[in-house]
Amino acid sequence: MIRGRWARGRIAILGVVLAVATGRAGAQVEIVYVVPGSHLDVGFTEPPERVREKRIATLDQAIDAAARDPEFRWTEEGAWAFDAWLGRHREDTERTLLVRRLLAGGQIAVGATWVNPHAALFPGSLNVLTFHIEELEREFGYRPPVAVVNDVPSCPEALADALAARGVRYLLVGANMAFTSALPEELAARPFWWETAKGSRVLVFVDPDGYTAAYTRWGIDPDCARFFAPDRFPRDRGPLETMESGVRAMVGGVAAPLDSTIVQHSFDNWDAGGAIKLPGFVRTWNQAGKKPQIRLSIPVEFFRHIEERFGDKLPVRRGEWGGDWETVRGQCPVWTWRLREAARSLGASSPREAKAAVATAMDHSFALGGGWPGYFTEEETLEHARQSEAFLARAVELALGEGAASRIPAPPDIPAEGPLPDTWREILAGEHSLARLRSGPLWLGPFVGEEGAALETPLECRADSRRLIVRASIDRRSVPDSGSRLVAVVLEFPLQAPAGEIRIAPAGSPSAREGRWLRGRAPPFVVAPEGLVVDGLARPLVVSSPFVFAWAVVPEPAGAGRSWLQGLVFRQTLRCELKGGEAKVFPFETLFPGEPAILDLWVELDSR
Repeated sequence: MIRGRWARGRIAILGVVLAVATGRAGAQVEIVYVVPGSHLDVGFTEPPERVREKRIATLDQAIDAAARDPEFRWTEEGAWAFDAWLGRHREDTERTLLVRRLLAGGQIAVGATWVNPHAALFPGSLNVLTFHIEELEREFGYRPPVAVVNDVPSCPEALADALAARGVRYLLVGANMAFTSALPEELAARPFWWETAKGSRVLVFVDPDGYTAAYTRWGIDPDCARFFAPDRFPRDRGPLETMESGVRAMVGGVAAPLDSTIVQHSFDNWDAGGAIKLPGFVRTWNQAGKKPQIRLSIPVEFFRHIEERFGDKLPVRRGEWGGDWETVRGQCPVWTWRLREAARSLGASSPREAKAAVATAMDHSFALGGGWPGYFTEEETLEHARQSEAFLARAVELALGEGAASRIPAPPDIPAEGPLPDTWREILAGEHSLARLRSGPLWLGPFVGEEGAALETPLECRADSRRLIVRASIDRRSVPDSGSRLVAVVLEFPLQAPAGEIRIAPAGSPSAREGRWLRGRAPPFVVAPEGLVVDGLARPLVVSSPFVFAWAVVPEPAGAGRSWLQGLVFRQTLRCELKGGEAKVFPFETLFPGEPAILDLWVELDSR
């Protein structure tokens, strides 16, 4: 079904977190809704074209299983895979009619988003992720009511607006919390209405145990439970005992007064083999009279039940959630800018082919560079880089026209050379330099710690009374590597205020600008592709750059009431750990095709 060592390694990095608070044991759970599927990574487990072929085969396997067994369920979280399947079978009327019946009968579901996106990078263009909804309704009589967004641990408020605008009422998130701080208790495995600054509402359920929780936490599917989590589910236990131990451990975490919960049975691009066995395990449980009832389902069954029974009693949460994983696109900042421009250009009348290509390239597994350590052979590494570039280039050129895949942004108007206006001395604390470049091992906000070294690259700073522009040309081939770790290059500005007084927010997020964050506090860094607003200085700043989209405020180690505004310029490593344990250093152009080796960087500060 899946490769054992690889699969167990992936489970390890998911870092599943048990979020069971005390004092809530009074909940009487009647139903555990189990949603089987296969997590969509367009380019993480294998090169994208191979993923496409496997996803078609997996959906065929699920369709056949559903036709044989009326208790079988399957949710295709992203429409990309369903579209690939339809492209293969469109002329097979019997097959497509079967799928139409399975969709109508609730055995198979398709999500309301095209992929699991790096959504915070495209806040004004997220409508493209739902372009397929009307197509599904027209061709299959099926309109997806639920968006399933898995792996990414956060979504921007703009995604809720985009979903609500297309009539999508529900959002299920199987969050991978391995690389981000834990969710506050009130957001973890508790349905809530997410109300945006624009007044949109979606009903949200976030599972901090991720999209593998059915078997890694609840023991539902004893075979997978004992394989993936033998520390929790010993291999000498029988199926019923395995399920009992998992359900007993987890059911107390369901918040009162809820009478049900939802868990996903999924993994990265796996096939339907596990889902095919689930009806038998569920029958064993239910026929033994065990409680709560386990019900194989599609997501909408849970959400409609919760809304009908508790809708007006559920809490309303407000605030920006942001983006935690978008910094991976710092490996290809120029391609990311091109893709943002492509997405921004799309409208309702844009060609369907362009919408599909751009939406595909928004997937959370798209970034140039080597694969996850130990995943790829050398051949697969090279193939993955070539195919990823091809997907990006196709998206950009279909949206913007031929030649757009080599486009770079026009430089800004540069202020005349002269002394620094006093305006900037009130804002920036640099006595000898207004900015600095450093490199060092990548962290997750700040992106480079105190151990980072100065990058020997000249910076040009020009300013007038309102605008300050910093420019540099950085040769990415000459950046010192950091062994097996990714290295980051950051641009930093010294600020005339301590870190605790500075507030940063994406310019396009009203909630964040007002200090409202869904987590209840600001994140360690902010993704702000449309500009960053900095408050807490003598004057507010708006910071913009075509390439730098992630920012953090870092305390000055020496104190003195100062801090640093740190922007992630790029992240990279040229050293790849290949399958089998071999490590190899590749040329920059091989791992980052289409990305300029010399990055002509500029950042503008506007003291409006």
